Amino acid sequence: MAVLLCAVDPPGSRLALVRKYGPSSYQGAGEIRCSTGPVSVVAGSNGQVFVTSSVSDSVGVIDLTRHRTLNGIKVGWAPSSLALVPKSEYLLVCNAGADSVSVVDIRGAVEAGRVAVGREPREVVMASGSQAAYVCEQGAGSVCALDLTSLRPGRPDAVSVAWRTSLGPHAQPRALLPTSSGPALVLCRTTDRLPVIDLASGHVMAEVALPGPGGASGAVELEGGFALVTLERLGAIAVVDLMEWSVTRLIPVGPRPRGIVVDPDDRTVYCPLPLTGGLAVIHLDGVDLSNEDGVPQFESVRVGSAPRSLTVVRCTDSDSGAWPAPACLPPR
Repeated sequence: MAVLLCAVDPPGSRLALVRKYGPSSYQGAGEIRCSTGPVSVVAGSNGQVFVTSSVSDSVGVIDLTRHRTLNGIKVGWAPSSLALVPKSEYLLVCNAGADSVSVVDIRGAVEAGRVAVGREPREVVMASGSQAAYVCEQGAGSVCALDLTSLRPGRPDAVSVAWRTSLGPHAQPRALLPTSSGPALVLCRTTDRLPVIDLASGHVMAEVALPGPGGASGAVELEGGFALVTLERLGAIAVVDLMEWSVTRLIPVGPRPRGIVVDPDDRTVYCPLPLTGGLAVIHLDGVDLSNEDGVPQFESVRVGSAPRSLTVVRCTDSDSGAWPAPACLPPR
């Protein structure tokens, strides 16, 4: 099985590829041109990935098995985030410039429906086992839930807003992490707290205090009841105890981290660093996240010039035949 790290690189209008051979072994695997200003990427099936562009009205479709860009899918203006609907042929796309979420038919490569949401939606996510999607409406300072129970082939328009919760005009929510225990962390751009909301009702049930207005930009959940949250302004990852709703430690990673991804196979943590043109690679094996004991192992992998969003893609070795010959990455 071949493993690729795929990072959007806005200055180069490209998807930068890195081949992963192990937790500490990487080689450059080329790049694929995409629309101007790519901001987010998500992996589909059969070696396809979908990329949004902040200055377009379409979603780019890239076939990694053939190393080429396919025809884009027209959606609303300034698509910013994507989420695949599990066990379906649909993709949800936040249109930040059109105050809407597009329902995309992947098989037909067409926008099949659209639902109006609050001002400047920045991220749409799915919760495991849920028939709802959740949207961060950054401009409106709110979060809403989309009911997907009636979404099925032939009914792409059967999506409605189930609830909406205001977090205040200055919160600027831009990402959300549903947790395995049920509630979700809301990542806000300007505040020094992370609201915790009940996904069934939208009610705010708790808050996680940060050590400062960190500009939370991305989060992932780890086994053991912890979440990792990137804090742009602090240049660090906050470890959040999901039982106590508190920060147990900060892990410095570098200036202005944007987003975070974990490879579930080996628990390697990747954090894009746009200002340095690389990925911070963090190994947490043997580190007690409940306190500040133990020091994580760090590496850095060069990818593009200013990586912003990242996904991990797995393809069969036969699918990788069209990739260009790997280029050795210089140490950083």
